[in-house]
Amino acid sequence: MIVILNMEVLIMESELFGKLSCHPETESANQKPSLLNNSGYQKERLPNGTSLSLSFNGESYPPTVQPSYKPPPNYRSHGAILKNDAPSRIIPIAALNPYQGRWAIKARVTAKGELRRYNNARGDGKVFSFDLLDSDGGEIRVICFNAIVDRFLDAIEVGKVYVISKGSLKPAQKNFNHLTNDWEIFLETSSIVELCPEEDDTIPPQQFNFKAISDIMNAENNSIVDLIGIVTSINPSVTILRKNGMETQRRIVTLKDSSGMSVELTLWGDFCNSEGRQLQELFDSGAFSSLAVKAGKVSDFSGKSVGTISASQLFINPEIPEALSLREWFDKGGKDISSNSISRETMAVIRQNVVRKNVSQIKDEGLGRGDKPDWVTLKATVSFIKTENFCYTACPLIIGDRQCSKKVTKLTNGNWCCERCDREFEECEYRYLLQAQVQDHSGVTWVTAFQESGEEMLDCSAKELFMLKQHDDPKFAEIVRSCLFVQFLFRIKIKEEHFGEEQKVKITVVNAEKVNPLTESRYLLEEISKFDHIAF
Repeated sequence: MIVILNMEVLIMESELFGKLSCHPETESANQKPSLLNNSGYQKERLPNGTSLSLSFNGESYPPTVQPSYKPPPNYRSHGAILKNDAPSRIIPIAALNPYQGRWAIKARVTAKGELRRYNNARGDGKVFSFDLLDSDGGEIRVICFNAIVDRFLDAIEVGKVYVISKGSLKPAQKNFNHLTNDWEIFLETSSIVELCPEEDDTIPPQQFNFKAISDIMNAENNSIVDLIGIVTSINPSVTILRKNGMETQRRIVTLKDSSGMSVELTLWGDFCNSEGRQLQELFDSGAFSSLAVKAGKVSDFSGKSVGTISASQLFINPEIPEALSLREWFDKGGKDISSNSISRETMAVIRQNVVRKNVSQIKDEGLGRGDKPDWVTLKATVSFIKTENFCYTACPLIIGDRQCSKKVTKLTNGNWCCERCDREFEECEYRYLLQAQVQDHSGVTWVTAFQESGEEMLDCSAKELFMLKQHDDPKFAEIVRSCLFVQFLFRIKIKEEHFGEEQKVKITVVNAEKVNPLTESRYLLEEISKFDHIAF
């Protein structure tokens, strides 16, 4: 609607454009004295002496010219004359954009973040957020700051349906927001959040985008994924000291699915004592529970694993089609099918790592000298292990969802200090840095084995072996000798590294398995069968 407050006549006479049509009301209008000009137009005399063309070929059209508008004094500087108080139309979340003046969405709260306090140049503040899901599958995050927190923190409940309007849209901060929406809603003083008294069955309680565990193997580091699997093992909760000096709980759960892979899920903080404890009780009773994870964070440290974050949600034995299908697979034989873990560095490349190399081929083929490391399998026998400096003292603090593991030094007060974390602590970790000589029929080479692979070779933790060396040297020597002249299948990473001005190819053991005669015989028979077509 356009309200014209003033107008000025610029041209009194002009050629006719289009066709004139007579309005019915004009026929009963009073006719005023008029003049006909040379063109047949009839002119209406105005009070100021000017004339306005009103008719053509004898048909009269009364004038509608009004005097210039002057607003009354009581309307001056009072803003808009009319206000549109009509309710906002409910639209899908996917249709939201910053250029809409009036909108409303109807959605279910699927997750609610904790209240967080912060301090910056503007002073102290507080913030919390919650995620919404509508009937069309659209998701968006809503954020509240300071005074808005006091209005809505207690009013928002997970699982409830609300109608929300009069908020502002801003670009989503992808560093903190895992949802696929490009926008976030910021609630303001004028925002309206109304609880829907009746349940809306068209809006699901949660929306998942599950990835198979085998697909997580190719997921990017720090990406957010949904996954579902059967709990096949669960570790007790342990206390971990974070970099900031605060203690937290950690519990590791192993999940398995029908893709033939398994993955380690790390539960942090409250997840250990809530869902983690419930899973532990179910597992101890002999039940293999299904677990759906919403918004888990992928880590690629020593293979791929998934960890919980503040936005994560865990659903034990959920009544969803994916869980029912997985349960049916597990009960009908999936339980007895062996699976490979993607949570070890070697397992992430196990399917690609099908070609074996011997010691001489590593050098002759120039492996490890390219831009990327080479991953191969080496069957070799351990012939010598260096017993000096076989382990190092490591930092036990947690950075992100992994242990720091950097070398620490002992202070005069007896505490240990990590330069990277810039903190002191009473106890440190001991981690393997094992230097071993291995050989096969073609030659001899040196390899380095770190924590997990060192434990696989010696069947003993680095701390235990260190203590034995200090207090029980015969037992220490016995454990080391038990590893010598034992044949292993080593999964190794070969990469050229620079040591000062010298370039040297470094071979790192990421997994060590003692040769199984049965599986090794099958492998050799398959290799021999490839030569059946060759005539000797």
